[in-house]
Amino acid sequence: MLGTITWAVIALGVVLRCISYTRRSVLWTDEAALASNIMERSLSDLLTIPLDYGQAAPKGFLLLEWLVTRAFGTSDLAFRLVPFVSGIVSLFLFAAIARRLLTPSGALGALLFFSVGYWFLVYASDTHPYGLDLALSLAALLVCIDLRRLAYPPERVWAAGLFGAVAVWFSNAALVALFGLGVALGAIAWRERGWRAAVRELWPIAAMWSASAAAAAWVAVHGMFPTTREYLAWWWRDAMMPVLRSPAAFRWLWDAWRIQLLLFHGWSVENAVWTSLYVALALIGFVSLLMRRAGEAILAASVVGAYVVVSMAKQYPYEARLVLASIAVFVLGIGESIGQLAGAEWGRVRVVPRLLAVLVCLPPIYRIITFPPPYQWSVTGSYLAQIRDRWQPGDMVYSTYGTAFEVLHSAPHFGLRAEDYVLGPCDLSDPRQSLRAADALRGRRRAWVIVGTGRYFPEAPEYGYLRTIGVRGDSLPVRLAGSFRALAPAPFDIATAYLFDLSDTTRLGRTTADTYVLSPLLRRSGRRVNDWNCYGVWRPLHRESGIGNSGNREAARRGRCRRDSGTEGSLHESRLYGRNRFCACAWPARRRGR
Repeated sequence: MLGTITWAVIALGVVLRCISYTRRSVLWTDEAALASNIMERSLSDLLTIPLDYGQAAPKGFLLLEWLVTRAFGTSDLAFRLVPFVSGIVSLFLFAAIARRLLTPSGALGALLFFSVGYWFLVYASDTHPYGLDLALSLAALLVCIDLRRLAYPPERVWAAGLFGAVAVWFSNAALVALFGLGVALGAIAWRERGWRAAVRELWPIAAMWSASAAAAAWVAVHGMFPTTREYLAWWWRDAMMPVLRSPAAFRWLWDAWRIQLLLFHGWSVENAVWTSLYVALALIGFVSLLMRRAGEAILAASVVGAYVVVSMAKQYPYEARLVLASIAVFVLGIGESIGQLAGAEWGRVRVVPRLLAVLVCLPPIYRIITFPPPYQWSVTGSYLAQIRDRWQPGDMVYSTYGTAFEVLHSAPHFGLRAEDYVLGPCDLSDPRQSLRAADALRGRRRAWVIVGTGRYFPEAPEYGYLRTIGVRGDSLPVRLAGSFRALAPAPFDIATAYLFDLSDTTRLGRTTADTYVLSPLLRRSGRRVNDWNCYGVWRPLHRESGIGNSGNREAARRGRCRRDSGTEGSLHESRLYGRNRFCACAWPARRRGR
């Protein structure tokens, strides 16, 4: 009976991942940035020149994406194929690990959590290496578990060494996981077989993993532009774990675990009691697993420990998307607690603990019903589809900088030409640059404007400016399958599209981009920004590599800039960004300060 239910849960997980893959909307901003790097480059450029738009990814993952898109085209489904396959493989790998470590009831409970888990579904259909991270990390854990159970046969040891040496080039997260697994495997072998036998049997793994990991780590660090390294250090500064030597640091770690498991249930993160339930169940489960299967429990825990240690060393962010394998290990701990409850006998009462085990599984089931996949991280595709259906001659689309990359990447899929849209610049220190770009819409009877989010109103300066000089029509509805909110809705919490009429000469004469009175809220928010707020994906036409720009690649490598206003690319860039022209290679040193 449990076997049949297990296969049903696996089938559910496969179906949910297929839905996420086939019904998710257009590539969101970060996906579009990575996809643009892949489309714009030859294979040699992709693997040897740092990525543009503030992006970074393992070389192996980039190779897979390049091969898939050359074989199947550059559709959104093609870009998401590698993560999708990784998500399906991860499901079966997790099931195999759960069977080896947990009781049948516990394995079923853990598999249910994994099958419907938000993070595991999202990154099974996202053009990033996170889904592949999970698959390779779970594969590494399974390899180490089996290696120990089989008493380290030489052929398996060499195979494991080769697997790890290759995996680190496809996944940075797997590199961290292999670091923890390697230390744990060596310590277990030393304790069980003595240090001489441990060295004699495991030296191939130690040699291959350490040499390949060191090379892959060096390439990962030095395979980015210096500005990209500094930008990512700034971006992830709050995701680096403090050293665990104070109560506040332990509270930070506990809160991080609460947030990572938050989307398995429906409780708000502000509710510190209920959101701690699954963290507590996972830790209790690991204590139980340590008592039953000490070696396997240490191996599983080493994955979590590796992420913690590396993050405390400020070398790797402790953030959900980057530690999916750690979240999967927590799910194993929850499964162990479920299994122990299901098999417990409280005196003569057996129904109560079994009922509790069932109740523990209800929140993720409730959540998948109320917030079903696909999980949409962009509503731009819905707006572009409706704009295409309502398009009339003379129409134009304007996008504020927050959705500019999505429009730039997806516009051709909806039949929009380069002259049909204008991308607003990102210049938070001088919002009038955006107003001058929006002046391209003056005199048009129909202008579709996609504006970003806000608390009380869309905070893009163009929104208030266009309402002053034009007439705003109704907003477009969001027509997307699945869920585009993870929490309760709030006003202006997603981008909104409006149809403006900017043909009234009387209204056009009310103000100009230079005389329009900016909202005090916008001026106050502008004082909190720095150069990094407009770096990378927020400037989709700025390529530090020089690839695809008027500047040649050698000039980009030497840090020189070429401006050639006679090229089509520069003219297009000038039109899209108005007078906010910039150079297409590395930023000068003065922009690196924070």
